[in-house]
Amino acid sequence: MSRRRSNGHSPLINQQRQITSFFSKTTSSPSPISSKSKQTQNPNPCPGPSPSHTTPSPLQSKPKPKKSHGQEVVGKRIRVYWPLDNIWYEGYVKLFSKDNGKHLVQYDDAEEELLDLGEEKIEWVQETVKTLKRLRRGPLSTSNEVVVDGHVVMEDEDKEGSNDVADDDSSDEDWGKSGDKDLVAEEEEELMELEDEEDDEVPTTSTNKGKRGLRSKRKLKGGGNLGSAKKTKCDKDVMEPTPNVESMKVANGMNTVVSGDASARFIVREAEKLHFLGEVRRDAKKRFPGDANYDPRTLYLPPDFLKSLSGGQRQWWEFKSKHMDKVLFFKMGKFYELFEMDAHIGAKELGLQYMKGEQPHCGFPEKNFSMNVEKLARKGYRVLVIEQTETPEQMELRRKEDGSKDKVVKREICAVVTKGTLTEGEMLSANPDASYLMAVTENSQNVANQNTERIFGVCVVDVATSRVILGQFGDDLECSALSCLLSELRPVEIIKPVKLLGPETEKVLLRHTRSPLVNELVPLLEFWDAERTAQEIRRIYRCTVDQLVSGSPKTSNLHSDDSHLEEDDLGCLPDVLSELMRTGENGICALSALGGVLFYLKQAFLDETLLRFAKFELLPSSGFGDIVSKPYMVLDSAALENLEIFENSRNGDSSGTIYAQLNHCVTGFGKRLLKTWLARPLYHVELIKERQDAVASLQGVNLPYALEFRKAMTRLPDMERLLARVFSSSKACGRNANKVVLYEDAAKKQLQEFISALHGCELMVQICCSLGVILEHVESRQLHHLLTPGQGLPDVNSILKHFKDAFDWVQANSSGRIIPHEGVDIEYDSSCEKVKEIESHLTKYLQEQRRLLGNKSITYATVGKDSYLLEVPESLRGSIPRDYELCSSKKGIFRYWTPNIKKSLTELSEAETGKESSLKSILHRLIGQFCEHHLKWRQLVSVTAELDVLISLAIASDYFEGPSCRPVIMSSSCTNEVPHFSAKSLGHPVLKSDSLGKGTFVSNDITIGGSGHASFILLTGPNMGGKSTLLRQVCLAAILAQLGADVPAESFELSPVDRIFVRMGARDHIMVGQSTFLTELSETATMLSYSTRNSLVALDELGRGTSTSDGQAIAESVLEHFVYKVQCRGMFSTHYHRLAVDYQNNPEVSLCHMACQVGNGDGGVEEVTFLYRLTPGACPKSYGVNIARLAGLRSHHQSPAMYIPNKTRKQKRRNLKCATLQLCYVTVTHSCFIIFFHHIST
Repeated sequence: MSRRRSNGHSPLINQQRQITSFFSKTTSSPSPISSKSKQTQNPNPCPGPSPSHTTPSPLQSKPKPKKSHGQEVVGKRIRVYWPLDNIWYEGYVKLFSKDNGKHLVQYDDAEEELLDLGEEKIEWVQETVKTLKRLRRGPLSTSNEVVVDGHVVMEDEDKEGSNDVADDDSSDEDWGKSGDKDLVAEEEEELMELEDEEDDEVPTTSTNKGKRGLRSKRKLKGGGNLGSAKKTKCDKDVMEPTPNVESMKVANGMNTVVSGDASARFIVREAEKLHFLGEVRRDAKKRFPGDANYDPRTLYLPPDFLKSLSGGQRQWWEFKSKHMDKVLFFKMGKFYELFEMDAHIGAKELGLQYMKGEQPHCGFPEKNFSMNVEKLARKGYRVLVIEQTETPEQMELRRKEDGSKDKVVKREICAVVTKGTLTEGEMLSANPDASYLMAVTENSQNVANQNTERIFGVCVVDVATSRVILGQFGDDLECSALSCLLSELRPVEIIKPVKLLGPETEKVLLRHTRSPLVNELVPLLEFWDAERTAQEIRRIYRCTVDQLVSGSPKTSNLHSDDSHLEEDDLGCLPDVLSELMRTGENGICALSALGGVLFYLKQAFLDETLLRFAKFELLPSSGFGDIVSKPYMVLDSAALENLEIFENSRNGDSSGTIYAQLNHCVTGFGKRLLKTWLARPLYHVELIKERQDAVASLQGVNLPYALEFRKAMTRLPDMERLLARVFSSSKACGRNANKVVLYEDAAKKQLQEFISALHGCELMVQICCSLGVILEHVESRQLHHLLTPGQGLPDVNSILKHFKDAFDWVQANSSGRIIPHEGVDIEYDSSCEKVKEIESHLTKYLQEQRRLLGNKSITYATVGKDSYLLEVPESLRGSIPRDYELCSSKKGIFRYWTPNIKKSLTELSEAETGKESSLKSILHRLIGQFCEHHLKWRQLVSVTAELDVLISLAIASDYFEGPSCRPVIMSSSCTNEVPHFSAKSLGHPVLKSDSLGKGTFVSNDITIGGSGHASFILLTGPNMGGKSTLLRQVCLAAILAQLGADVPAESFELSPVDRIFVRMGARDHIMVGQSTFLTELSETATMLSYSTRNSLVALDELGRGTSTSDGQAIAESVLEHFVYKVQCRGMFSTHYHRLAVDYQNNPEVSLCHMACQVGNGDGGVEEVTFLYRLTPGACPKSYGVNIARLAGLRSHHQSPAMYIPNKTRKQKRRNLKCATLQLCYVTVTHSCFIIFFHHIST
């Protein structure tokens, strides 16, 4: 069979494809035009044994003797010649097969091929050690061989000025003056996406020993084969990242570490060449750091410095000078490069290694982008991603069109990635917790007058799920509401207007966050006001509506969920936004905060993709117009931190918290919903009972169904985040823009995510329907609502069926392309029909030629890229018409084209080109149809998440130690009814016996409030007696009860609590100028200001941070305020035993203590045995000396300590006879008590 040497290209075949196209290569129809140019035509074919213009194939030629190679060459380095590419490709002999005598050759790009070495043109490579360079650099044709761990690396011999590749797109990007010059002129080589092609059977005479004219080993994915031997393949330097540091360095595509101290090599150069970065540094407007409005994000570049730069260097510095606060990932071919100061960060934080040369320079392959950008972002860096937006061919075309001498490909900013803007699945899969981005603004009047009520506007965004929370609220001077929000959400990134927030607000942002990335935006210009924000919102949503209308599928009967969209200004907006914009002055701060977020996301190319399908919510504390938020129990920052709801006080993670105890969710979106529920427990009795009914219905006999549902959910990805990515992909922008040159198959990844979303939605519907069988036996209204299609559970079966019928999900996922079924896409169907018509015509034409020549054996054949060749037996050579054009032959067979066939092939090629063109856009159109129903998909995820959390609460009681029960929630029938808290054998929801060492946890009976019981407990007892633990028990039990979960107790009754206040522990906040005592009084001041009759207060040893007399006076005054004025439920633990004496006959206060046994130890020292039992009455002493003994203080230190308390008690008795302490009044201002005492002599 003969072959001809050809690169397989013709004007009508193998059209250049989009780099981002996910469609695999299909065989196009042959072009008679191209074939005409390849061979001589025979206008009058005549019979003969062999046409004069054809040459016998190698199969017809006399075989040449083979050189035998066997097992002895296994492991040797080899170069194999590919005549079509005109390049030698290098690898090593991996295996030898005795069965067929062939060798398996593995090339350095990891491709493998089974070869008969006797028939190939090969060379054996001598393994000589040379200096090491990055694996990808240097053409093979002019290289030295370098051995790196048994692999040969080719190093350029060319030095300065040797980069003679014509019209290379980066030939002037000489990033260094010495060793780097051989690293920079191969961007055209870096731009080559190399892939296998199929064998082409073509008639040719080959003078080469091998037969590698069959196909090109590598092809430029953007179109066109390698046309020059000077362009070489990329050596194997892209590996999967591994935990091993050295392996990671190889995966990052770096060479071995150069000799000498790397950082010292750059000091002299930076001092001389980059002097403008030192003390004389100025911003882009030539302002010095001390000047007003100095912008550290920009840099002024001296003209003489710019003149000294090459084109590539100048392009990098132009980007960097505008983004000095970011690390630049600068795309060069298939690698992201880091230069200058960014290279130091890459070496330090990513483990990258410096390239040779005087300029700092390192990089990594495109494959490792997600891994490296996530590392830097999570460490607090801002990463600016600069992508190539044209190929070298496009650059050449541009130069010819406009006459430009620019030899650098175009690059554009395509993304800004920070810890608050991580969106890709692989960046987020390890952590289901939301990474909130929060914008805060403050009414300007607040700053001018610090004594007025503060008004804050906030916008909180979870970019990964497109969730947007808006709020505007008044706050006190201590910013209590803002503190509560920060403690609940713990934003990883803060956006604020420059110099617009008050000093107290700045302190709160510092105190209640965990090292967030802070972004300061210029007011009005960057941090938009309400008016500018409203304009931008309208623009985005009008564009969205226009796209939905214009992009509606003509063959689909699907309708958009956004049927409420109208033509007026606000009709096209989501309900929350339209209501917010109608509120006027009551919403301007919230809108301005949203404006700050939109500007910030705009710089990251996320504003439109996020806002178009965002899920908007209002803060519970915000009430705009007709939107009324549900009332919740309020847990302020002190309660969240002191009760360790989400973070423990030991290391800040979730171990040992109530969240960890309740978290048995199996989906990421379920875990996030549980956090939301836990931060805001319910308050309305009916809502609490509804949730209790749902939890109870998933226990007992229905538990197996719930566990089966839970098991099925483990197969789900994080659907909330996945849907957000699919929605955002409906608009091509940022790194997903069509103009961006990527080598990783981004379109295939996008398709796989879309199919994963379809599978996930289908699975959620199936498992929800399977759980629906329990509805016959349960009365829970909440479960009936969630599991009934058309109510809580959206009816999406018809939508899923549409996508099921549209294409084969399994085939598309594996092949990376969608072949739509008939009737799905009119444009594609029309193209297919045209192709069928032409193919039908060719079939009929074949029948006509068989009748003409009188032979039914005549058939069509395909040889290489030439198809529809008429194969005619040699016996009919005398009957061949004169218009037959001989193309090729083999023994006994002649192959012809006719003018009719050539015309049909031209039409077929055009039809198939149109068919491929329609295929390229089918994914975008299908995603657009999917996004039209975004509300239903989100609702489906919401239902699944709610069921996940309900099941988690249902099985949480199994992890409690001891008995558990369903709490009885008491509704207040009248305003005079006393709030009630009662528990029998109350355990701790988190602490267990196995964590306590010896002994078991002691449960307690406790009653606070209600008929015949005091509303406040004054709790005394020995140090370490369990007072603080009991206070936490009571608060956590109230939270569990109003969450709808079971409580670890034999019985439990509760009147709903509107807010829990907790003052516990001792800690300071030095960074915001607060001592331990001031922190303590600040929390107490919040209690006094906001507590109501339905609140629950837990005060632990108030007043211990100052002198005994002052501390006792503060404690007594606060207790009196709660008992007589607020009249709320509460517990007050103290070591001020005088308080017990003062309240021993007061029916409003119950005196209790944590029981203990006291015995005499060695040397008369009291030994205390803790019983941890809540007991009526006061404890006479605190037994602090006993703790000194437990702490290991020696006995000679303890003896004086035993004497001092006795002496002090006698002195106090004498003082009380001659003086009376009278409290005049207490006021709270600036988190501090101003207390006036008068000592009245008796």
